[in-house]
Amino acid sequence: MMPTPESILIAPVGSKPQLVTLALDLLLLAGEQVVEVVVIHTTTARAATAEALQRLRAQFPAIYADVSLRCVCLCDEDGAPLHDVDSPLAARQAFRVLYREIRRAKTARRRAQLSIAGGRKMLAVYGMAAAQLLFEPDDRVWHLYSVAALVERQAMHAMPGEAALVRVPVLRWSEISPALTDLILSEDPFEAMERQAAQRRSDALRAARDFVEHELSPAEREVVALVVREGLTDAEVARRTSRSPKTVGHHLSSVYRKACACFGLSRADRHTLMALLSAYYAFCGSDARD
Repeated sequence: MMPTPESILIAPVGSKPQLVTLALDLLLLAGEQVVEVVVIHTTTARAATAEALQRLRAQFPAIYADVSLRCVCLCDEDGAPLHDVDSPLAARQAFRVLYREIRRAKTARRRAQLSIAGGRKMLAVYGMAAAQLLFEPDDRVWHLYSVAALVERQAMHAMPGEAALVRVPVLRWSEISPALTDLILSEDPFEAMERQAAQRRSDALRAARDFVEHELSPAEREVVALVVREGLTDAEVARRTSRSPKTVGHHLSSVYRKACACFGLSRADRHTLMALLSAYYAFCGSDARD
C-alpha cells in the first residue's frame, strides 16, 4: 500500500482560531498526514487577531506534536501589516499570499488542504481562485460545519458528531486545458492568470482554425465568413453570393450541425458562430480562406 502523502493545511484565521483546530482534527482523524498548518491573518494590532493566534500557538506542539505551525501576516506592498481586506490593493495582496502558499505546498510535492471556513469572505474567494490555478487532483478545499453548541462553547476541539468537513468542488484550469499544468511556474497569480488567458485564446483560435479549414466545405466557408465578418442576414448572404436564401439556409444548417459535433454543443446558431469564430477571422484577416 502506498503511504499517505504529506499535507499542508492552509487556513485563513480571524477571531475564531477553533476553525483551524477543528479542521485539523478532522483531517487527522480521516488519516491525512498533515505536517504543517499555515494560518493567514491580518495585523496582530487587532486584539481579536492577536488573541486568536495566541490560542492557536498554545496548541502546538502540546496537542499536535508532529505538526508545525506557521503564521503568515497579510502585508501591503511596502511590508506593512494589513488591518483588513477592504480595498482592491489589499485584495490583490491577499490573493498573492494565498497563491504563494498553495504554490509552496505544491513545489514541495505535498497535498494542499485549503480551509475557507475562517477569516474574511474575500480570502475564501481568492483562495478558490488560487486553487483553480494550482490544484492537482488530490488537493482539497474544505468548508467546516459545526453544531450550535460547539459554536457557543468556542471550544478548540469538538466532541464526536459536533463538526464535519464539507468538501468544496474545484474546477481546475488544468482539467480544461492540459497545457495549463505549468501554471505553477508563475510566482505571481496575476501573471499566471494572464498566461491562462493567453493559453485559452490560443486554444480557441486553434479550434476555430481546425473547424473552418478542415470541417467546412468551400461553400460553407464562404457563407460563414460573411455571417461572422460582416454580420449579414441569410438574404444578404444570398445576394452577395448569387445563391438562393434557401441554399444559404441549408449551408448554415449544415454548419450548425458540424459546430455542435466539433465543439460539444447541444445547439448552435449564427450567434454561436460569431462567438466561436470571430477571433479566427479577426486574426487571419484577408488570409482566412473563404
